[in-house]
Amino acid sequence: MFPFDQILAMFKALSNTYSPLVLNHEWPKLGRLLFTLLCSVAGVFMNGFYVASFFVEPGLNKIANLSRVYSPVILSYEWPKLGWLLFTLLCSVLGVSVNGFFVASFFVEPGLNKIGYVFMACLGLSDLIISATVFPTSTVVLLSGEWETVPVCSALQFVTEAATYSYSIFFMMSAIESYYRLCKARRDYQFLISMRIGLFTVTLFTIAFLTAAVGVYMDLDYDYCRRSHTGNLNFRISTSIIFYVIPFLVIFFCLANNACRISNKARKHNHYKRSLQFEMETTANNLNIFAYFMFLSFWIPALVIVYLYPDAEDWKYYHSIWLGIFRSVTTSLVYGSMDRYFRRAFAHLFYYCCCKSSISGSYASRHRRALECKALGEVRVHIMHQAMNANSPQRGASSSRETQEL
Repeated sequence: MFPFDQILAMFKALSNTYSPLVLNHEWPKLGRLLFTLLCSVAGVFMNGFYVASFFVEPGLNKIANLSRVYSPVILSYEWPKLGWLLFTLLCSVLGVSVNGFFVASFFVEPGLNKIGYVFMACLGLSDLIISATVFPTSTVVLLSGEWETVPVCSALQFVTEAATYSYSIFFMMSAIESYYRLCKARRDYQFLISMRIGLFTVTLFTIAFLTAAVGVYMDLDYDYCRRSHTGNLNFRISTSIIFYVIPFLVIFFCLANNACRISNKARKHNHYKRSLQFEMETTANNLNIFAYFMFLSFWIPALVIVYLYPDAEDWKYYHSIWLGIFRSVTTSLVYGSMDRYFRRAFAHLFYYCCCKSSISGSYASRHRRALECKALGEVRVHIMHQAMNANSPQRGASSSRETQEL
């Protein structure tokens, strides 16, 4: 028989003596302390010096392809490496955090936890894909000191194009959803959100990624990495019409009609103009207009260069592309700072991630009371005014009657 009991007893004895962090408890504490301190200080200094050597030593600060100054992944090699490294790290951390908070807001905020906001959540997911892949890859390539390979560059082009296609399509769907919610009858809006939205969103993502893959890996799109060809003109025009022109027309129509609808309703109904609903709908529509204007302004320079000036210099072309890539960091930050729902959700998520170990169950009810407070604010002020007015002969009767009505 195999001595299982003896082996188990031996492991128990070792577990009482050895620790996974400090090894043997019978060793002198001072010796173990000095050893861990020495390893910590030596490790930090030696690895830090190793990374810094690529920036200060000319023999290590080399690139593999000296025929080009501008890189598709890290832009100019003439720029200070440390500054570009800090920039890519900052964009990576900020983009992943902000876009992650944006997507998580639809799960923790009651005002956003609705089926109609699925398309807007996919906007944050599209930006998250860019900020979680492009900027970290640029940091790794920069630290390697080598010119990036074509497969790496092509993969980044594929991810960026797919995420940009997805963003444009889902912005169009989000605008359609808001148009049906504000301008159409309730039964039409219920029919829209009763569709299989989950399957529909997966289908849209699949179409965007398949189109980007065909364009990049079958050389039908503009060659971003080597700029050796301009691709197939018919394919490029078709994708531009499907993913940019048609969404632009639909988004412009929907957001403009939403603004007119809100304005007309506020002019006809004074109680709506003073309500919290008017404030929320106006803010949401204005933010959507501003976000789409940002999307256009950040990507139009790249489209102009690709279609009108395909032989432009590297620095103009790559700067225009990276301007559009940088947009993925800013849009969710705009929503988080200017919309009350996103601002509250961001604050709660930050508090949960940094200060708490569990989400409070009273979060939803607490903020529902906060929203109701504004709607009942005028009534409560009126009641308090009558309650504090001691000179009024009807003070007692009116206070009692209004308290019972509440």
